[in-house]
Amino acid sequence: MKSVVLWGRGTAAACLAAALMVGIEPSVAQAAGEPSDQEAPVVVVDAVEVKGKRIENVEDVKREFARRPGSNILIQEKEITESRALNLQDVLQFAPGVRFQSRFGADEGQFQIRGTSLRNNFHHRGINILINGIFFGDADGFSDFESIDLLAYERIEVYKGANALRYGANSIGGAINFVPRTGYSASTLQMRMLGGSFGMVSGQVSSGKVLQPFQVGNMSATMDYYISVSGNRQDGYQDNSQQARERINANIGLQLGNHQEIRAYFLQANVAERIPGSLTTGQLFQNRQQAGGQSPPGTPPFFACNQNNQVCNYGRYYNLQRIGIAYHNEFAPNQYFEIIPYFSNQYVDHPIFQTIRQENNNVGGEFRYVNSNSLFGKNNSFVAGFQPRYGNQRQQRFVNINGSIGALTQNYTAKTTYFGMYAEDAFDATKDFTIVLGGRWDYTGRQATVDNFGPAGNPFNPNTPSTPTGTNRPLQHFDAISPKIGFVYRTTPTSQLYFNASRAYEAPLNLELLSSVNANGTPNTGFLNLDAQRAWQLELGHRGTSADKRYTWDVTVYNLEMQKEILASIINNQGTFQNANGTRHTGVEAGGGMVLGKGLFAQGGAGREDSLQTRVAYTWSRFKFTDDVRGGGAVGPNVLIAKDGNTVAGAPEHSLNVEFRYDHPSGWWIAPNIEWSLSGFYTDYQNTIKNPSYALINLRSGWNVDEHWTLFAEGRNLTDKTYAGAVVVNDQFNRYANAGLGISAFGGVEYKF
Repeated sequence: MKSVVLWGRGTAAACLAAALMVGIEPSVAQAAGEPSDQEAPVVVVDAVEVKGKRIENVEDVKREFARRPGSNILIQEKEITESRALNLQDVLQFAPGVRFQSRFGADEGQFQIRGTSLRNNFHHRGINILINGIFFGDADGFSDFESIDLLAYERIEVYKGANALRYGANSIGGAINFVPRTGYSASTLQMRMLGGSFGMVSGQVSSGKVLQPFQVGNMSATMDYYISVSGNRQDGYQDNSQQARERINANIGLQLGNHQEIRAYFLQANVAERIPGSLTTGQLFQNRQQAGGQSPPGTPPFFACNQNNQVCNYGRYYNLQRIGIAYHNEFAPNQYFEIIPYFSNQYVDHPIFQTIRQENNNVGGEFRYVNSNSLFGKNNSFVAGFQPRYGNQRQQRFVNINGSIGALTQNYTAKTTYFGMYAEDAFDATKDFTIVLGGRWDYTGRQATVDNFGPAGNPFNPNTPSTPTGTNRPLQHFDAISPKIGFVYRTTPTSQLYFNASRAYEAPLNLELLSSVNANGTPNTGFLNLDAQRAWQLELGHRGTSADKRYTWDVTVYNLEMQKEILASIINNQGTFQNANGTRHTGVEAGGGMVLGKGLFAQGGAGREDSLQTRVAYTWSRFKFTDDVRGGGAVGPNVLIAKDGNTVAGAPEHSLNVEFRYDHPSGWWIAPNIEWSLSGFYTDYQNTIKNPSYALINLRSGWNVDEHWTLFAEGRNLTDKTYAGAVVVNDQFNRYANAGLGISAFGGVEYKF
């Protein structure tokens, strides 16, 4: 039997100076500020030895993080279960340099690490999403969050930038890896119910168990399973923002002897969501709950509904099935390989400016070899791998007749072939100094057949035939070699100085290549004239735990010199994509935890005394154009899109999250926190429109009644602040604001046996 713990890591800092003194917990631990009755983590870098452990065992991950010369984050189970766990903001709020803001109050959101995905005005790209190391999403890198059920995962690993060579060097932002619960970490029965404002209801039932050992030939074998079934719905805060999810996550593992494991994963998701649309500043402060997306009068409706999103029934509905298998074999002392294939199928019905019907099939995997034998009598760890992917996307577009289909406007098939190879070595030159060298090669080929159509009559008559207007068959290739070098120096037994210089490379997506107009104003006759974006990242930081385990910190300074950053641009009054010549992303990330006091009102020794703790996460971000960006179009061939020195739009320069946490030995806790965007930020590349700054006051609390029952509650935006957390970058009508939730409350109960 396993009891649930709703800790919350207490955090607070009175001022910015405190943010720079205490930082997010060292990358070998969760996030910030361990509870006072648990032993704080110690930074260690012993050689990793695998002896019949489960694939990606958490202790191995901690040791791997300690040898990684970069600021990465490990969020463990209690950080997830003590939150609403409805979207990534609930668990990443105290991760410096990482920003997730929900667009519609649910799990679809704007996600960026170090400002590298600011063009994402819808869905997700630029940060690899993985499930237990298995790539999630389409082969070209396009992805979403609606299929991810946070409660089915025992930990979340966030890899910032290219220093996550295996996972993240083929995307500028890095990677996020969701690791599912298994029979070894789950309860036999777990049930969770949550309800709250705006008609939100959520429920989950799960079960996991390790079965009795048995024999397979002359080998002993052990099987385990985990299955989670969940569903949630909400009426939504804005008009036309209803959401619903039904998800199944399951895996079954088989250990053969002490050195082999096979684990199969299955995911099924049914997603239904209405899309409320973004608002102008005036609309936001006049009525933040209205539906957005209204086009101005006179916009030709020939191929698009030009009313607001509610009238046009904007939405997205899909079902997804995904299967993955991981085979792990320790074939020699301190050596193992893994073979990890996967397959996914997704069908999408998506009424927006046109109604999209789409089917995606993706297959891929990874072969990985790890050797942690000593070299020259020193600790050493070598890893190499090969990652192939193939995707086949078939899509039709129709005139949107208030959510239904009218005349056919486009039919296309897009095929993606991807190969990635990587190798990395971490060598302990001395007992306190680790050198890391690595590199990867990435290749992707894109091929499409695009048939365009024009209606022969009234396009809003569903019986109207369509006339072919042309066929394009574009083909394009992208490839790059990305090196990496870094070091970790142990300044004390529980602290480290780290540095890395790493390159990342990211090819554009199919949807970007197939946009309608080139940056010079000419119509797209195949693929856009769009280059891959690439960056060199320099990162220097220090992380650790104080000797008395009262403080934890991780402070990082980074600089990304980016070339050909992909921008969401407006050419000829049409949304499209183009490259910038050069941009610079510079920042400081600081966070951590501090135990303010113990035995304040309840004394009685370790485990029987109360505690007051604080955690803080501060991010300073300076994202600038280092050259003019120009485009073409009807008004001329040399239109200024962004001026040298302008801010790359989409993220605040300063953001701060602070929390205080009080824990009572009887099992209850309370934790107020502040989410503060200290500065307004630009939403267009000309830097003329700003999203106002905002500060939100939230409150979380819980009560671990006994080993079976836990109660929890959360209040958000308690001052009912009008604000936009997520924004649409460079919208031609300045409809940038995705309205944040008003004052709201949520509560629930969890049972485990």
